[in-house]
Amino acid sequence: MNRYIIYNFMLMSFINLMMYVPHILVERRYSGAVSSILVGTAIGTLLVYLYTSAIARYPGMGLPEIIKLNFPRWVAAPILLGFAAIWWFATTMVTVSYSILVNRFLNPDVNTTVILCLLIIACGYAATRSTLTVAFVTEIGMMINAPVIIFILFKAVKSPQLNFDAIRVVAGYITVMPTLTCVAAATFTFTGYITLSISNRLFPPNFRFKFRWVYPVFGLIILLITFFVPIGFHGTEAVNQYIYIWSVTADSLLMQYGFIERVLFLFLIVFLNLALVFTMAGWHQAMEFVKSFSYKHEPEIDSPQTPVSNYVIVGIFMLLAYIYLMLTNEKLNMQITSWWLVVRMFFEICVVTLMFALSRRRSSSA
Repeated sequence: MNRYIIYNFMLMSFINLMMYVPHILVERRYSGAVSSILVGTAIGTLLVYLYTSAIARYPGMGLPEIIKLNFPRWVAAPILLGFAAIWWFATTMVTVSYSILVNRFLNPDVNTTVILCLLIIACGYAATRSTLTVAFVTEIGMMINAPVIIFILFKAVKSPQLNFDAIRVVAGYITVMPTLTCVAAATFTFTGYITLSISNRLFPPNFRFKFRWVYPVFGLIILLITFFVPIGFHGTEAVNQYIYIWSVTADSLLMQYGFIERVLFLFLIVFLNLALVFTMAGWHQAMEFVKSFSYKHEPEIDSPQTPVSNYVIVGIFMLLAYIYLMLTNEKLNMQITSWWLVVRMFFEICVVTLMFALSRRRSSSA
């Protein structure tokens, strides 16, 4: 069962390449991004260990059940609403960004709205499935796509076009004090642990979290590659001219494998799969938090029939995603993403601290 945690952690780490996280860090490469990566890694590692240790005290229970078990409705409702909003925005942001990416790099003739509608219909239907089904789909998606992504990252690191002098110049700014926005962006790489808020329902009573040391090591490696490789390809100054840095970086790579020459096409196809899996899982999590508003709700990990409420809630998510695309542009979306990353970090710190305190009280009273 530990592999399902690793899949979600890898999914959240890889999805950083599609989001504005690399741009946020690169934009502040001279003003604290390097030290922020180290601070973000330390904070992310601490949160991973605290949350996994805390939720292990509640086998077979998700965060909604734990919150409702310990707090009255007026306290539990804001926490559940906060988690639902954070998950909805994270996935909507990725879906909207990918729709723009496809329009710009793959098929400029197709309207962004049409692309978004196709994506959210597929993701919305998948999100209404049971928690067990979503876990299986995530596993299949990661088993198929993770090796390809790792191959692309390895090819980028080993590319002769990579200029290590540019990397050393930026790395020399490690003594500059970290900034809040960069730290928040760096911690997002490690936020895969938070999927345990719902998926913990799948684990048996005797379950033990193993290989937790893998999460900080893997997260730090992905974070360093995410930040330094584009700098090595484009230079210390030119790298700041791009918004979708990794799409341009992937387009700088070539492969001599028959019909696959430009890595960009492979990159976009693989991240299409990741965007679909991420949005499916995120909307499913948000849906479960919304359903938990009702104290009569009994969570089922593998219900024989899909409840009508699933379609209603996810339908609202789809409509809100469409409205978000209509009301925002790339510049505004990037600003909102920066603010959201900071809010998400503090919200997760508060929730992890609360969960750890509840678990300590539970162990002392047992």
